[in-house]
Order: sequence, then structure tokens, then C-alpha cells
Amino acid sequence: MKVNLFDHTNHYLYILQYSIIYSYITHMSLYNSNIPSFKGFVRKSFFTKNNEDHSEFYPVYVFGIQSLAGVILTFHVMTDTGMVRSRVPLSEIYTKIPTSDIPFNFKQLWDCFSENVSVVEYNFLAYHRAQIVLRDGSKVWATYMFTVDWYNNPYSDEPSDYKCGHVFESDEGYLLCMPNNRVFWKDSNWVTKPLPDNLKQYKVDTDLPSVENQSDRWITEDTDSFYYDMNEVKKD
Repeated sequence: MKVNLFDHTNHYLYILQYSIIYSYITHMSLYNSNIPSFKGFVRKSFFTKNNEDHSEFYPVYVFGIQSLAGVILTFHVMTDTGMVRSRVPLSEIYTKIPTSDIPFNFKQLWDCFSENVSVVEYNFLAYHRAQIVLRDGSKVWATYMFTVDWYNNPYSDEPSDYKCGHVFESDEGYLLCMPNNRVFWKDSNWVTKPLPDNLKQYKVDTDLPSVENQSDRWITEDTDSFYYDMNEVKKD
């Protein structure tokens, strides 16, 4: 049955139907997500829980993430023996067998904010180099891999608390997950000026402007025209 959107009853039912669908989609927890897969290594001791296996490594393919609020970002991997393991912490994954390492809580500054998570590999940032500032202020070099972003939680929805997590491969082979304010990007063609010495001058966001919150001042014409006009409401 063809719905006449300009019949008020059908129009409101149409809006209600899609509002329910939109609400369901935006509030459901994704929990798991695909990532650009890559080869790596995981300590054998993580799988066996035997400290004697600490110096041995299993080759793995890393193919997904799992985000759980309040803990470190974890990954799904497959070993070359055909074992798939989930919830392998970011701190246990390496892109090469490491000769040096850092504490696990230096590899990710903040725990995951939510089960609602998205993953994107920004084309512009692909393979970009960066200096990463660790928890103690020391710096390491790393290469961009992809970005994890959270939504529908009290932190991500508050502009001053919002943070995404850029996942990097460090030069030593361990992974990092860091927010924007801990990453100093390098680009030989574009980043040609140093950051100012006074970084404290840069402030966090405090709001996200809405173009529709001025609806008491503007209305559309009450017609079915595709090219409708916007009219300013004259205040008394």
C-alpha cells in the first residue's frame, strides 16, 4: 500500500516506525567489530598461563576487536595451529617478537568507554608516523593502523570528555591505543611547522552546536514542494 506522507495520520505513523528502528540501531551494543587484519605474535604464556612459556610466541592473525566498558581493548586472533581465541588484550599482541617492552598500562591510556564501538581506517592517516606520549611523559615512535571510536555512553556523549582511540604499531612491535592529545603526527609534506611550546593554550571542546536548536526562529513553508523555503519567524 502506498503511504501518502502528507496525510497526517500516515505521516506520524511513518515517523514513529522509523524512529523506533533508528532508536534500536543506535542503542544496540556492537561489542565486536572487524578490523583491518594483520599478522602478529602472542606470548605462549598468555594461552597456557604458565610463566615458563613467557619467552615463546605463537604466530597469529589478528582479525577483530571486542570492546567492554572499563577494561583494556581486546582482540580476536587465530593461531597457525587453527586455534581462535577471543579477548586477547592489546598489551599481549606484537607485530614482531619484541626485544624490549613497556608496562601494559602504558600501551592504552584509558579503558574502553562502552560496548558501543565503531572501527575506521582513515585513508588520510594510513601509514602515518607519529610520536606517542606515554603515561609517564616519555615518547615512542609508531605507525598508524586504525581508529576505534565509542558512542552512546556518558563520556563519549559529553564533548569535554570525548576520546577516540588510535591504534598504532610501535617501532618495538607492541601495540598502542591512544587519544588525539597523546599523538603528535608527522607528515613530510604537510606538517612543516612545530607545535607551539605552550600546549596548555589548547582547550577541550565544551559543546556540539546544533543547527536545529533555533527552531523557534525558522520554519519551513507548509506545502509539499520539494524545493521548500525556510522562513524566519518574526518576534513580537
